[in-house]
Amino acid sequence: MSKKKGSFLGSIFSMISKIVIGGFLIIAMFAVGGALLTPSGEQLPAEGSQFATLYGDDESNQLLLNVNVQGVILGTPPRFEPGPFSFLGTPAATYGYAIREKLLAAAKNESIKGVFIHMATPGGTVFGSLAIYNAIEEYKAKTGNPVLVYIEGLSASGGVMSMVAADKIYADEGSYVGSIGVLGPTFLFYDEPTSIDGGLLAGGVSTEGGIDQTIVSAGRSKDLGNPFRRPTPEELSILQGSVNTEYQRFVDHVSSARNVDASVIINEMGAQIFGNQQAKGYGLIDGTRSWNDSIEELAKLANLGEDFRLVTPSRPRMGLIDTLFARVPEGASQQPSVEDLIRADICNAFDLPQALVYYGSRQPQMCQ
Repeated sequence: MSKKKGSFLGSIFSMISKIVIGGFLIIAMFAVGGALLTPSGEQLPAEGSQFATLYGDDESNQLLLNVNVQGVILGTPPRFEPGPFSFLGTPAATYGYAIREKLLAAAKNESIKGVFIHMATPGGTVFGSLAIYNAIEEYKAKTGNPVLVYIEGLSASGGVMSMVAADKIYADEGSYVGSIGVLGPTFLFYDEPTSIDGGLLAGGVSTEGGIDQTIVSAGRSKDLGNPFRRPTPEELSILQGSVNTEYQRFVDHVSSARNVDASVIINEMGAQIFGNQQAKGYGLIDGTRSWNDSIEELAKLANLGEDFRLVTPSRPRMGLIDTLFARVPEGASQQPSVEDLIRADICNAFDLPQALVYYGSRQPQMCQ
């Protein structure tokens, strides 16, 4: 009888062990997969190498640095440590001051002979876009090296504001460029509502019941944005004046950098977006080129011939334990994911009553 009992317990222990081991194997497979996944065309560098090669001669010591400006342009990046599954994707965003740090570091590296900015963005914040513009100007001043912007699909609003510092700008086939305009804050006004539907589907404002909202504030216009009163003419005038000021600065910025008459931007171009031929006609880009042709053009500007390679900073290799388990900051019960941090940054930027240089809805779909 005891022999059967021991055999039964042994079977249970064996089954549990297999489940546990199998679970760890599955996690390890995901972790290893994440370590191997890299952006399209990127190769993992040899051990100890500082860069991964994207294009060109793997043995060349003359480098062109690839810098991505993709998604919504924001300011300073969140501080986080990557979790085990962060490779599965994040909301697209670029932090202008992170780009600045990357270009300042590149300026100190004599092997880097030029910068290739791969751009696909609807724009974003004024300060983030100008951070990229100023970083390009600073890099060029420190090194004398060329900077080329390659547009893949879209460079609108803040994308234009940031890219015009480059020596050359090329767009791939079927791209759109423009939207030189500024979005101010958006306010809702409920005209004589009687109740708010806060039910399961949050249907919005209805006409049954009543409303009692109290906002305690001090200072004239402190409650601006209250959806149960209209903004006053004075408030709208002040806001419009601020937006007009940012718009004029934007126009002058593009006019000076690309040698386009300001009156043409205001009276002809407006805040529309344009295909490649129209964008070139207005002087916003220098022509249409593919990704590899744009890289070759940058190599020519840097006088490198065929002895060059386009590179990106290589990813640090994490240990197995760090890869499998996210590090939880001291005092925090659960570490937010990279996706959550970036999504919060994007949504906060659009929730604030600030001027945006952005093409599209004032409320991105991920924030609705």
